Amino acid sequence: MGWIGLGQMGTPMVENLLKGSVDVTVYNRSFDKTLPLVEKGAKNAKTVEEIFEQNDTIFFMISNYSVALEVLNENVLSKIKGKKIVNMSTISPTESKAVGKLVIENNGKYIEAPVSGSVGAATAGVLLILVGGNEADTKDLYSIFDILGSKTYYFGELGKSTGAKLVLNSLLGIFGEAYSEVLLLAQNFGIDTETIVNAISDSRMSSALFQEKKDMFTNREYPAAFMLKHMTKDLKLSNEEIENRKLSLPLIEDTTRNYSDALKQGYGEQDMAAIFEILSKKNN
Repeated sequence: MGWIGLGQMGTPMVENLLKGSVDVTVYNRSFDKTLPLVEKGAKNAKTVEEIFEQNDTIFFMISNYSVALEVLNENVLSKIKGKKIVNMSTISPTESKAVGKLVIENNGKYIEAPVSGSVGAATAGVLLILVGGNEADTKDLYSIFDILGSKTYYFGELGKSTGAKLVLNSLLGIFGEAYSEVLLLAQNFGIDTETIVNAISDSRMSSALFQEKKDMFTNREYPAAFMLKHMTKDLKLSNEEIENRKLSLPLIEDTTRNYSDALKQGYGEQDMAAIFEILSKKNN
């Protein structure tokens, strides 16, 4: 199989496939990123065309829709007849349908399979895999999904699993903002941050997310598990779909504005929990 995209998520996912004795050929625009994986047993391709020539199933873990279109250039499209593309990237339902249409019109097969989980989950192989597309085309992929994740959900036609990913990440963003807001309220009351963090942690309002982020909130240091710039991108995708569907979902819309402000203020490379800092600035 082929794999395109070796970022924060793609690299540990490929490492797990190699540990599972899967034969993987990797491609990345920055060729040097392929070399550590070659040392662990992967093959590498120097061009996108090469990886399509050598493999019948190609996985994408790339940054956005425009990169997907860049990968699927005219030369590649001429080579995809009968081949299967599995897009594990986060793009919107509208974008995924457009990519699917392009692939299918050129006699390829297209599956969307975005994942829920951050770098830690990718490294541990416990991602949630969200699958959409022709169900018959997914059957031979579950052995791969079982290596990459702890559970796989099939949602149906194209657009539904990418929609599910935006649902989950919108909720993630809202939770990040909600915890930040209440901690700032506590700070305004003069309450010690570590004490209120521990109280929330022991309450029914805690969550796995809070447990992961509580030290960040306490120490006001945000080593990236899920970069704020990626959270902002996903929220913006949700907002585009909200606007296209003429919905009114103020929590998602307001949260997106705050993450966008944090991105403009230079917090993009830090963890999404750094939303606390921009809200703190707005309340000083």
